[in-house]
Amino acid sequence: MKYAVLFLMIAMLPAAAEEGGRLSLETFLGEVRAANPEMAAAGAAAGAASARVRQAWLPMDPVLEFERMYADGPLGSGAAERTVSLKQEFRNPLKYRLARKAAKDESSYYSGLYGDRTSKIVAEAEKAFQDYILYTRTERLYAENLELLRSFARAAEIRYAAGQGSQSDALKAQLELSRAHRSLITAGQQKTTAAARLNALRNLPPGTPVPAPEEPEFKPVTVDYAGLESAALANNPYLKALRARVKASAGRLSLAKAGYAPDFMLGWRRRSADSAAMDGTYDVSLGLTVPLWFGRNRAEIGESRSDHSMAQAEYDAARNALLLELRTGAVDIDCCAKLVQLYEDTMLPQAEQALKAALAAYEAGRGSFLELIDAGRGLLDTQREYYEYQADYAAQLAAIRAITGEDL
Repeated sequence: MKYAVLFLMIAMLPAAAEEGGRLSLETFLGEVRAANPEMAAAGAAAGAASARVRQAWLPMDPVLEFERMYADGPLGSGAAERTVSLKQEFRNPLKYRLARKAAKDESSYYSGLYGDRTSKIVAEAEKAFQDYILYTRTERLYAENLELLRSFARAAEIRYAAGQGSQSDALKAQLELSRAHRSLITAGQQKTTAAARLNALRNLPPGTPVPAPEEPEFKPVTVDYAGLESAALANNPYLKALRARVKASAGRLSLAKAGYAPDFMLGWRRRSADSAAMDGTYDVSLGLTVPLWFGRNRAEIGESRSDHSMAQAEYDAARNALLLELRTGAVDIDCCAKLVQLYEDTMLPQAEQALKAALAAYEAGRGSFLELIDAGRGLLDTQREYYEYQADYAAQLAAIRAITGEDL
């Protein structure tokens, strides 16, 4: 029974803890939020849009003019009249109000995009972290399987040398060892690639060493789809952004319609002259624009109306796509939770029992080496699939959090 004891030590007992500190999901996400360049770019875009709000309603700079009339001599030194004037253009107050409102809604649109980019990157980071956990576990499984196969290969060689087994079994054992080596190399490659992805998300060089991940206990949550749908419609940052864009386009449409209203200009001029009657006099003027080119105004209104219709249609399309994604994610989460439970309650114990039975039969000379190898593969595949469904569950849960903006 020495091989059964070895099997129990390798396949059933938890792996020994790795030395050194481990990387937790919370620590990793904190680093991503602090250093991810995509988040920084989206935040800068939101800041630029916020700065455009004041630009939209503050007036243009005034114009200061100096004039010398009837000038002769160098640089008009003999001018009989000299004037200083100051002019200021003012848009119609209604246009200022509409422009300010449209700019604020446009700023809200970019703020929503920033929130959407942030939530998606966090969800992407959570999935990358779960992949890192999965490939760490997979590498460990393949290393344990390699040790198990080595024990099987030694058993086959001993039986063949004693005349109790066939050369075919010994050769099959060596082939399985080679396959196990291949799988272990592939798992190591996947783990290294996953670690590089973690570094990219937190703006570090790809080759930066990454500690082993913390492997949390699987804890499924109850998913209330109706509540998730309400939360998504109310809190999803992308939908918020598109709603703000709809409001901004409506504001620009109102602003275009206000183009028929005149704008104003206020002027002041003071005069210095050789004539005592004109010297020290000043003028005040008030002007207004005449919206004469109605065709241009109609074109601006048509453009703004089409832009508003497009924004509304894009919001409707995004809402439908989001609700479909949410429904798909909720179904996937429920499926993954049921499968994980099935593996824990039934499939893993069955695979372990099948391998123990095959091992006992082989040791007693009643089973073939091929049956033993198949049982070992079955347990390995079952363990790997069990971890894959856990990773899929966690990734889907992160995606739903990004959609709803809520911690489930």
